[in-house]
Amino acid sequence: MELLNKHKLDQLSSEIGVSNVPILLDIFLNEMVQYIEALKDEDRDQEAYLKEICHALKSSAASFGAESLCALAIEIDAKAKLGEMIDVAETQEAMITLLTQTQQRYQTLLAK
Repeated sequence: MELLNKHKLDQLSSEIGVSNVPILLDIFLNEMVQYIEALKDEDRDQEAYLKEICHALKSSAASFGAESLCALAIEIDAKAKLGEMIDVAETQEAMITLLTQTQQRYQTLLAK
């Protein structure tokens, strides 16, 4: 699965206007930074936070074509809704890694 589906980003651009994409993408990238920082916070209830951000990420990641991030968010959100156990440490690490990789990929795209 791709970190970035350029077709979806192009589709978003045509729907909302090319000039609006950088503004919204900047907000999305800043949210990823905040998520990463919060996921590294040892004083936070990480299970609850993972559930919270995954619910939010499902739609924003899908809108921006962040397919791998969207897939992980959907998987975690579905487990949470079904009341299934989540391996918090493993999921937290996977989410931080994927958020970081996705953020770097988008920053590379913006630098072009």
